[in-house]
Amino acid sequence: MAPEFDKQVPPITRRSLIKTAAAGAALAGTGGLTACVASGGAPDPGASSSAGEQTADNPLGVDKKAPLEVVIFNGGYGDQYGKEHVALYNTWAGGEVGKMSSTVKIASTLQSRFAGGNPPEVIDNSGADAMPTATLVADNQLADLTPLLDAPSVDDPNTKIRDLLMPAAIVSGSYDGVMRQLPYVFAMWGFWYSGPLFAEKGWEPAKTWDDFLGLCDKIKSTGLAPFVHTGVHTQYMDTILDTMAIKHGGIDIMLNIDNLRPNAFDNESVLAAAKAVRQLHDEGYIMEGSEGLDHTTSQAQWLQGRAAIIPCGSWLENEMRKQIKPGFDMVAQPVPSLTASDQLPFEALYGGPGENFIVAENAKNKLGGMQYLRLMLSNDAGAKFAELTGSLIATKTAPENLTNPTTALKSVAEATKAAGENIFSLNFNTWYAPMNDARKREMANLINGRSTPDQYVAAMQKAADEVAQDPKIKKFTREA
Repeated sequence: MAPEFDKQVPPITRRSLIKTAAAGAALAGTGGLTACVASGGAPDPGASSSAGEQTADNPLGVDKKAPLEVVIFNGGYGDQYGKEHVALYNTWAGGEVGKMSSTVKIASTLQSRFAGGNPPEVIDNSGADAMPTATLVADNQLADLTPLLDAPSVDDPNTKIRDLLMPAAIVSGSYDGVMRQLPYVFAMWGFWYSGPLFAEKGWEPAKTWDDFLGLCDKIKSTGLAPFVHTGVHTQYMDTILDTMAIKHGGIDIMLNIDNLRPNAFDNESVLAAAKAVRQLHDEGYIMEGSEGLDHTTSQAQWLQGRAAIIPCGSWLENEMRKQIKPGFDMVAQPVPSLTASDQLPFEALYGGPGENFIVAENAKNKLGGMQYLRLMLSNDAGAKFAELTGSLIATKTAPENLTNPTTALKSVAEATKAAGENIFSLNFNTWYAPMNDARKREMANLINGRSTPDQYVAAMQKAADEVAQDPKIKKFTREA
């Protein structure tokens, strides 16, 4: 499915995209992995864990002859990019020292190795069977990635890795201010359409909600459904509602909701966004039967030309690659603003980094693991990843370093660049299960005409208040 930023990537992984860090934090103290890793052995005395001679080519002082093991989550992004990155490392090292394997069962495969003190250097800790990051951090099983952040980037020695990464990558990868995982992939949410179809019909993508309703009227007059969505996974439309509310009221809407502040949902911005979603139902703009469609079925209906617009994340092309007909040329645009005077610009996006890579603290070649991540963040590695997966890596330069991108990837890159610092996402849906359950249920009621916008707001505020007042639920906070 897709993130809820609670989804993992394409098939499975994409849904955890931005929130993997928060989801791991929610597990802190649960002991989910503690029993398996707390007894992990100390690093091998002969391990290549201390820096050797540092040079421009080798700023981390890695022993180039030391073996390096990489384990890739073989999910929506596949594992071919991992093979390419290992080859890049071996070229840098001057020998076949790096080896890669892949699995969909990260925790099941690696827990015993962490417990035994012989984990691989680099792990793509993603998917439904990912290891809980917060527990690994608490057990001192993850390397402090500060040396990586302070190292020069591959393509510009004057730019440190910390300055190359999207700011959100450092925030979501840090625990108590220390970078412990590298969220490698950037994903964004938006409205998708076929470029050639819109050009043929003379339809212009809308920037405001009023213009969007006018566009839907034009589309509906042709006999085509203006809009299709997955009614089974209502978090897709929840994310659209959240996007409009935050763009309308500003970042304080996001902070108030995540920090469980009073009346976080009970305000004009959330209500206006709920009214907009309900309009799609009331005006008959939603394709009949959408309520019963899962994510891939709704996307297939859209690709077959049964609806003009679909809300989804930037993994859409990769997820549906086998069903895309030549010439469809899908394009993503930001979610329309509720008004022309919203607090955030039209270009603002709901999105962020995910697909978290970790370096094991007790690995024999810890610095080699960091060098591998450094090479992964190079322009060449990012371009190859985009070519193979249709997705951007979480660096500021990624949108500018693409080779023959598809219309989908090009539009995502352009939207990401245009958004600049105006990229945001909510955490409550991974922090607090009762609120996440409520948002899915209440969105189903709202978009299918079973509740009013006021009832949606009241129900969500009630769910938030109940979580805030429950002493058994661990609370989390954020400042940005």
